[in-house]
Amino acid sequence: MNKEGLFKVYEEIYATNFGFMPCIEKCDGRCEQKPLSVLLPYEDDFIFSRSGKHICNERLKLPNGVLEIIGNVCDFTDGIKCFIHEHRPVACRLYPFYPNLTAKGEMELLIDETCPLIESLVKDTNYLSNVISALKKLIPLIDKNYWKMLNQIPTSLWDDTCKEQRIYVLAKGFL
Repeated sequence: MNKEGLFKVYEEIYATNFGFMPCIEKCDGRCEQKPLSVLLPYEDDFIFSRSGKHICNERLKLPNGVLEIIGNVCDFTDGIKCFIHEHRPVACRLYPFYPNLTAKGEMELLIDETCPLIESLVKDTNYLSNVISALKKLIPLIDKNYWKMLNQIPTSLWDDTCKEQRIYVLAKGFL
């Protein structure tokens, strides 16, 4: 994987204002209480280069490799305020949207239907297009094995309350 290329795209994503999400006003902070947040390749290094702090607090060993994660409940929030908001990972920036590799080899964009903002976010074409654009820049730079590893994460580590809805196909015939 091209670390420099990823850093360039991470820089673009971190500079993007995806839109205003009144999370605190509408929600109990469920995104901050997810049992697992997966970092993209070299993302912990990128965040360290910007903040001087490593946010990866666990490594998850899988049959095809290792994923850097923020495990269990996020250590960077008190349930009201995110202490690393300026340096939060891409997964946090894009939540409740996230990419998924299907069994057919498609990269799809899913949304967690438990988020109370889902209706307004799906209708916000500017917000949605920023999310899609960010992911379309990232996907080709990240090794396909990384995306396959995400599907190897035991379901017991994901939040059972997440209900997924397919929003968009990011890439057909990805594998």
